Formats: sequence, structure tokens, C-alpha cells
Amino acid sequence: MNMKNETAIITGSTSGIGKKLAEIFLKEGCKVAICSRSEEHVNATLSEFKPEFPDSIVGVPCDVSKPESLKNLVEKTIAAFGSIRILIANAGLEENYGPFEYMPPEMVYKNANKVIGVNLIGMMNSVAAVLPQMIEQKYGRIITLSGGGVERPLPNMTIYSASKGGVVTFSKCFAEELKEKNKEGNDIKINIFQPGMQKTGLTSHTDVVPGWMDIEIVRKRSELALKYLGGDITESCKKVLPFVLPSCNENGKIFHGYKLLKVIIGGIKLRKEMKKLEERNP
Repeated sequence: MNMKNETAIITGSTSGIGKKLAEIFLKEGCKVAICSRSEEHVNATLSEFKPEFPDSIVGVPCDVSKPESLKNLVEKTIAAFGSIRILIANAGLEENYGPFEYMPPEMVYKNANKVIGVNLIGMMNSVAAVLPQMIEQKYGRIITLSGGGVERPLPNMTIYSASKGGVVTFSKCFAEELKEKNKEGNDIKINIFQPGMQKTGLTSHTDVVPGWMDIEIVRKRSELALKYLGGDITESCKKVLPFVLPSCNENGKIFHGYKLLKVIIGGIKLRKEMKKLEERNP
């Protein structure tokens, strides 16, 4: 159990990647604070994990777009575990999948505020909330999450990809600040996890931009993408472990939860299947 002395906050941890990370961390001996905006989801996740890890998990409803909500999460985590050594700023969402041109200004404004408010501003709020504790204890490991469209352009995900591009830029810039801070005897590092395409609520329940394409065709495209590009969520999330341990020397690095060769081969197969789908649905 490599994490028996560790304590962590994982935002957006009642489903998908965040929940899987919580499970992996708990099995490694870490004490974990889980959260989401829904108290119902928090309680359901606690009931799932507490029988096996009764003294190692707490749950707090939290909206990362609101600083006061994060302050409450931090206070309750410290009260329960005495420290916060790790932050996984995982909370994220997507509103509408489809071409930007199909979104009127009012929709762009609404979607951008919500998506950027959680994915980018919520991430910065999370880092700001834990940073005083990490500076006080002179130690911390922070992981932020990149996403689709950041490393190579993808259509139909403009607002989501813009928010995740901001996450990467913030993380790399903040890593430079931490380098200077660490000269004073601190050991605080931030790195960026690119999990790759995983079957989660984010990929399964995103709405389609109105007036663009039949939702059933979009769902078939999504199923094909997951078939050929989707990864094993457990194996992907395990790639986080070396970056949250005291032995981590990386700072400002993007690391991947998938193998590039698989994505290249899967992409070739996917293009062939997409062409067949388009021929059946012109």
C-alpha cells in the first residue's frame, strides 16, 4: 500500500474517472475526501466504499465553481484527516456536442459560463483552496485534467476543449511559480493527466446542439469512437499513481492514460467505420 500515509481530495469523484481514482487511492491505503454537487450522489458513493474503507473516506457535497463550497470541503477534510497532501482537480462537464456555428450567442454565453465555470475556474478555485494548507506543510501533489481537443484539434467540442486548454496553460504556468516556491524548501508539484477517451457520463450523456444532427447518429458515432479509441479506465487511472507520491520529480508535465500506438491504429479503423456510417446515413 504505497499511499498509506497520504490524504487526498478528489473533486467530481462520485462517477467516472474521479470515482475510479478514489477507488484506486483507497486500495493503496490513502485517506480520501470525495465530493460532487449532489448530496445524493455523495451519500451513494460513501455507502459503496465505506464497508471496505470505513475510516478512510469522507464525503462532502461541493460545487467547485463556488469558493465558499470548496472552503467547507477543505475544512472538513482537514478535520477528518489532519492534512491534504494530494488534490485531484477532476470535476468537469460538457454541455452540448456539435458545431459552434449552430449555437446562437445566448447558448454560447450560457454554455461557456457553465463549462468554463466548472472545468477551468472550478479547477483554479480548487487549487487556491488547498494551496495554503500545502504551503503550511511544505508539501503537496496536484493533478489537473486535460481533455479532448487540447493536444490535437477536434471538431464539435469547441467550448469544452477551450476550457481544457485553459487548464493545461494554467497548470504549466503555475508549475513555473512552484519551481520558485520550492527553492524555499517546499515540495509542491502540479502535473496534468490526459486520460484519453473513457466511457463515462461525460461521453454518454452530453446533449447535441439543436438543429444539427439526429441524436441517434451522434450516439452511433460515439459508440464507434469508444469502441476503437476507448481505453480501460482502471489502467488509465493507475497512471496517476507515480505523480501523487513523494518520489515524483515531475512538475508541469502532461502524462497520458493511454498508449499512442493504440490510438493511431484505432483511429485508422474508426475512420473506415465512420465512412460506412456516413454512407448509410447521408
